[in-house]
Amino acid sequence: MRSGVARLSARAAKEGDLGDVVSLFREMLNATPYYNGLAKKGERAKYTAGSLKAKLREDRYSVLVVRGGPGLLGFAFSHFDDYLVWLDWLAVDPAFRRRGVGSALLQKLVETAPARRAHKVWCDSRTTNEPSMATLRSNGFREIAELKNHWYGQDFLLWERSA
Repeated sequence: MRSGVARLSARAAKEGDLGDVVSLFREMLNATPYYNGLAKKGERAKYTAGSLKAKLREDRYSVLVVRGGPGLLGFAFSHFDDYLVWLDWLAVDPAFRRRGVGSALLQKLVETAPARRAHKVWCDSRTTNEPSMATLRSNGFREIAELKNHWYGQDFLLWERSA
């Protein structure tokens, strides 16, 4: 374990973080084998520096980050959805996976839910994304449904965790 990584914690992003967030988001999106071309195109258009800045103005907890000595280690995008928090994206720099960065982001997300007037966090994962499923399970999320041929024509699992 690299020095200091175990003590990292997630925090709400600031506008100054967004350049790094967008760069890591694009890197993760391009590298993910779990999304088809249509999904990647849609997600790339949805998450830009401008759209993330607007998200922060609307909800200060909508973009969470973990930073460390080398820079941005991971991020989470979410939004308030009818008294629930929907986790849109969770990504960790590949060099820092399996070091608690994803868990720190999920813990902070759950911690912020009551301040956002939400009683639950929920999200989806591709049915083939074993690392994501393992991270969600180890952080107290439970699988609630499988959606066949759903977003972008792909199969997904839905997950939830009470706040």
